[in-house]
Amino acid sequence: MRTRYGYPRVVVSAVVSLVLLAATGLAAAAGKPVPPNANAHGGYAALSADWLEWLVAIPAPDNPLFDSTGADAAQQQSGHVWFLAGTTGGSATRSVTVPAGTFLFFPIVNFFWINTPEYGDPEWSPDQEAAARALLASHVDTAHDVQLQVDGRSVSDIAALRVSGDVGACTIADDNIFGAPFAPGPHPCVADGYWALLQPLAKGSHTIRFSGGLTAGDFTLDVTYHVTVSGR
Repeated sequence: MRTRYGYPRVVVSAVVSLVLLAATGLAAAAGKPVPPNANAHGGYAALSADWLEWLVAIPAPDNPLFDSTGADAAQQQSGHVWFLAGTTGGSATRSVTVPAGTFLFFPIVNFFWINTPEYGDPEWSPDQEAAARALLASHVDTAHDVQLQVDGRSVSDIAALRVSGDVGACTIADDNIFGAPFAPGPHPCVADGYWALLQPLAKGSHTIRFSGGLTAGDFTLDVTYHVTVSGR
């Protein structure tokens, strides 16, 4: 089932996460996206599944997706990678404090699928996965004006950040972002979109802005995060 906010069907973008392993041979500057093929922290495909699992597990009243200030940005965050959320459409400006050494991972623009037989989806299978991925790709192929800026500098080659994610196991909160009941237990889920894994930012204040849209669904967003990096 595609999910669209308010019904069992949600177009969501979201959004905003190296100690680069010497074996990768990469030398990207702090704050720049790690290349998707670097496999840092499991790689973009795995991180996108983790991001989706994180998003849908947080109850709606505390969900960073609906946060207008950044007060909920630290919900269920841990480890060396933090996730940032976008909006269900429209703009938002948020402030968040993250520990030093934290990677930031987020979709700039994306579309996701949660398989829900309770709403008529076929049981998950290779054929159902292929159908879900085809549907996601058809929407993300309509992406336009996709942009990412870190501290006022635009990230180039946005096209290289397009990734179709791994299949995750999404456990949906009871008081969830969709406003609908779901069967208990994990649901297969997958996302497609433009993503960024940012290397740890230097201690101090930074600004991350991402924006874009999908012609399919007439969806646009423009999100700014004011990020304070604390500690050493």
